[in-house]
Amino acid sequence: MWRTLSVCLALVLCVAHAQAQTPPRGAPVCKVDPSWPTVPDNWIFGAMAGIATDSRDNVWVIHRSAGVTMKKACCKAAPVVMQFDPSGRLLQSWEGRSDGTEWPLPNNEHGIFVDHKDNVWIAGRGAAGTSENQILKFDNKGKLLLQIGRRGAGTGSNDTANLGQPADMAVHAPTNEVFVADGYGNRRIIVFDADTGAYKRHWGAYGNRPDDAAPKTTSNQGPGDPQFNQVHHVRVSRDGFVYVADRLNRRIQVFTIDGKFVKEAFVRRSSPEAAGTVSSLAFSAGPDQPYLYVSNQADDVIMVLDRQTLVEVGACGRLGRQAGQFVSPHNIATDSKGILYVAEDLGGARLQKFVFTGTGQ
Repeated sequence: MWRTLSVCLALVLCVAHAQAQTPPRGAPVCKVDPSWPTVPDNWIFGAMAGIATDSRDNVWVIHRSAGVTMKKACCKAAPVVMQFDPSGRLLQSWEGRSDGTEWPLPNNEHGIFVDHKDNVWIAGRGAAGTSENQILKFDNKGKLLLQIGRRGAGTGSNDTANLGQPADMAVHAPTNEVFVADGYGNRRIIVFDADTGAYKRHWGAYGNRPDDAAPKTTSNQGPGDPQFNQVHHVRVSRDGFVYVADRLNRRIQVFTIDGKFVKEAFVRRSSPEAAGTVSSLAFSAGPDQPYLYVSNQADDVIMVLDRQTLVEVGACGRLGRQAGQFVSPHNIATDSKGILYVAEDLGGARLQKFVFTGTGQ
């Protein structure tokens, strides 16, 4: 009898697992382009720090070139910033700056964003023991236009002039404001005028004032942490909502442009892996942007969420080194057609391109 019950239970679990792995009818399904991108034969990538797309669907990448250790006679580290066209052809590249600009110190690059004017923003996360408290804005040829915050400055999550190891940023065109995921040292979203750098506002989890004295704890059950615990990414939807990746708290929080809390969703909160399950966010194509893509470094997968309900409806890839698989998918971006680009950091150190099929991709 117990054997019969065990077999039946196993069958039920198998069916349930199969149903969970099968995307619902109409949910987008990804397909990798294994030939993308094309790079010089003697280049080696380091950990990918960020990826973004511009108004012409070109793809911009920033990586940690100083971390490349395989510097033999055959090869060299690729330039820190690279721009590719949609076919994967290299258009231009930049090295790190040595002209007095507070370019992040080696291996401290983190995040890249290209705004509606095709200006290129980069962040300086800073590793442990460093204080990269700035973001930089360049034109699309590498001329410095603006710096917000200063290296070595900053007094915490309620400082309105400096940052605290920012991870990423996004510019909202209708208001011309830059939203900063100020989350490796600080615990907030902070907003500035994208042209002048003037401070506008900031907030912590649930729209409250951030508290740096609060403990950083991670729980896989119960109420959400009242404070952010590593604000790793931020994106603003076409309908004017701010989506925040609170990586180590394994959740997404959604706010209005003004910082009013709207909703949250935990993402595979019970995953046994140590890394956070919400590293980076990107929207699907179309005026309504029906899907939210989430890079999950803990499980090495790109998740597809219904953007309105934040319920998982599909997934792309798994752990592995073959095309279409992932080792630490760190940052993602989509272009105007909904094509997804993935940048892998430690262990992966590569770029991949995916086309989605299905409705609303």
